[in-house]
Amino acid sequence: MAAISASVFGSFWIALGLTILLADVRAFRRAGPLRRKRTTVADLREGAPAKLVGIVRLAADQAVAPLTGRACAGWQLRTARRRFLRWREVDATTEGHGFYLDDGTGEVFVPGSSATRLDLGLAARQRLSKSGRGPRRLRERLAELVATTPRRHAYRCDERALVDGMRVAVYGVFHAEPDRRPGEARSYRGREFCFVAEPDADGGVHISDDRATLG
Repeated sequence: MAAISASVFGSFWIALGLTILLADVRAFRRAGPLRRKRTTVADLREGAPAKLVGIVRLAADQAVAPLTGRACAGWQLRTARRRFLRWREVDATTEGHGFYLDDGTGEVFVPGSSATRLDLGLAARQRLSKSGRGPRRLRERLAELVATTPRRHAYRCDERALVDGMRVAVYGVFHAEPDRRPGEARSYRGREFCFVAEPDADGGVHISDDRATLG
């Protein structure tokens, strides 16, 4: 009996260890170029790829997160439909606007474009029941999708957003351009230019708030 208990106990810890290892491997792969060692804005070189870690500062042109209504630089919304016990993604929408990344030594501008690749943690999750009950914003968002579905289903929407003050990692190729903001809007007035992030060799500007990328 003792041998069986020890075997079960050992199997449990082995399974737990493998689960943690698998999660770490997935996070490592998902991070992509953000696995690199970070640099600072003060040390950026013209035309060179780099990873920066800093705080999001919203620009004048902002977006509004569809579920929470928060002002943000960009958002992702993934919609899933429940079939039996499984959730299946049926729609994914992204909207991006530019923002400034401040790492304490300077700022860079990160434009919002189709080349931006977001990997953000879940900010909000809302559900719509089969009977159509749910938050107003969610009902309005899913009205067209629900109307075109012949059967009634439960839906789930996951929102991820780049909000002011959020700490993120950014990877891209950086080029210096004239800083067109008014002098009073600049945090670092000694510079007449501002580095701008552009897509890397893989064609993307990578942004993540995963803890594995913030080191």
